[in-house]
Amino acid sequence: MNINDQTDALLFELQNVVNRFRSEYDLNHATIVGALEVMKLDYLTDQGDVDFECDCDLQDEIDDEQEF
Repeated sequence: MNINDQTDALLFELQNVVNRFRSEYDLNHATIVGALEVMKLDYLTDQGDVDFECDCDLQDEIDDEQEF
């Protein structure tokens, strides 16, 4: 099975799971998308493969806001 077939298999299985939970538990789209986003963030941050870095210095922004 090549990477394209594996990706298709994953997507079909995810769609089947989402459809099953939506029908069995009457979940709406917003709840499903929110759950997928939480899962995505958890997957990205727990694996250690992705590091999120801020493009700006947050302390400088905080100091600038306090000047007003």
